[in-house]
Amino acid sequence: MAFGKITKRLARKPDRKIKVFGERNTGTRAVVRMLLDHKGVAPVSPGYKKPDLDALATRINENLSGYHRELFNDALEDIRCSRLGGISAWKHAAPLVDESYAAKEASVLFLVRDPYSWIAAFFRNPYHARAPLPATLTAFLEQPWLTMRRDNIAPVLMSPMELWNAKLGAYRAFEEAAPVPSTVLHFEAFVLDPVGALGAALAQFDIPATGLAEIRESTKNDGESRDSRMQYYRQKAWESEVSPEAARLINAYVDWDVAGHFGYHRRDPDEFVAG
Repeated sequence: MAFGKITKRLARKPDRKIKVFGERNTGTRAVVRMLLDHKGVAPVSPGYKKPDLDALATRINENLSGYHRELFNDALEDIRCSRLGGISAWKHAAPLVDESYAAKEASVLFLVRDPYSWIAAFFRNPYHARAPLPATLTAFLEQPWLTMRRDNIAPVLMSPMELWNAKLGAYRAFEEAAPVPSTVLHFEAFVLDPVGALGAALAQFDIPATGLAEIRESTKNDGESRDSRMQYYRQKAWESEVSPEAARLINAYVDWDVAGHFGYHRRDPDEFVAG
């Protein structure tokens, strides 16, 4: 009996590998959590165990605190990611095509978000900001942005909006060059119907969605309930956070050729009413 169980286990089909890429505030945490819980799927994550860097991390955390600890740990994270690359790259990175994707027989899932909605969310949650946060979205759009080395793009950008251009431009280039299948998951669809939207994306890879389950609690530990989150996006409440002036700046900064490739289009600034 024991031998039969072992034989059955060895004969089981290996999990399908999926690499998730998405800029900050596009739902990457929730998508990866759902994939981790889904039978037959294995989201690819960086392999971080490096004894020399682990010892350095211990020294940093024992001797530094606050912003300085964060600064040093981010630099350390950049070093870790520089040793990986390819399919093991940071989920927020601009992906580079190499043989590692085909070697793992992986599929690639790109998470994208409407540029107006994305910059409003990024202003609320400016992960990895290295400058004081301005008081308004308009000022934020005009403030230079210092990137992480692991972003795999230029070190300094004219505006945080250029993060969106660089990442989605890299996704399009990857789609055209990579020898593995890829597809796009739009945040707008995912946030309102996580199971349906992600299930449709998995279907593009011939992966069954049976048993796929929603992560109902917030992945950001912000105490927000599922109902309030759904209502916020269903009513497009974020639009009240974008002023006509901010919308004009967004229109000026966004690469609309790239945006159009992913189904996003320029809007009239007068559609926005925030002060």
